[in-house]
Amino acid sequence: MKYVKEFLNYFKSFPTFSAKDVKLFLRKNGAGKDYYKIFMHNLLNSKRVFSIKKGYYSLYDDPMIMGFAFSPFYYGLETALTYYKLWDYMTPITIITSKKVRSGFRTLYGRKVNIRRISKSAFFGYSMVPYKDDIYVPMADVEKTLLDFIYFNSDISDDVFQNLLKKCNKKKLETYVRKNYTSRIKRRIYVTIKSKN
Repeated sequence: MKYVKEFLNYFKSFPTFSAKDVKLFLRKNGAGKDYYKIFMHNLLNSKRVFSIKKGYYSLYDDPMIMGFAFSPFYYGLETALTYYKLWDYMTPITIITSKKVRSGFRTLYGRKVNIRRISKSAFFGYSMVPYKDDIYVPMADVEKTLLDFIYFNSDISDDVFQNLLKKCNKKKLETYVRKNYTSRIKRRIYVTIKSKN
């Protein structure tokens, strides 16, 4: 099949890519506009490309890549607790995005995924962390993980909450709260932290 080698080489550095990206690639390489469907059909069938959701693909058969299809996003809540070794439970991957998407559980790559939508003002507090090979993923820092559990009213045990709180930089935590939340959310954060101490 034409263009496959060039395609795989071009997209290997992209965690995910869209149908629009593929069409643009094919057009630039001289393919007819109707070639996209058969091209992608063959790549998907041969498992050289994997579908994440409608119109989004990856060369990697890895559930931790799927968040890029919901950019802007970061991994948080239970996924962050696992990353920081604050617990060792098997939980759904949690993707936090400011994109207008339907929140809730869905199955992607055969794994249960929890998509949480957050307001743009509360979309902060993450950094790119090494995942594997040359791939970096956005992960909530410990302070933002704590705040997100309160923001989303998500349950965690008192022990895990206390361990998370101990790992937090208190000045950074205070700055996050002061600069980024409404007075209603600030009040809930302070009340929750006080009640756990």
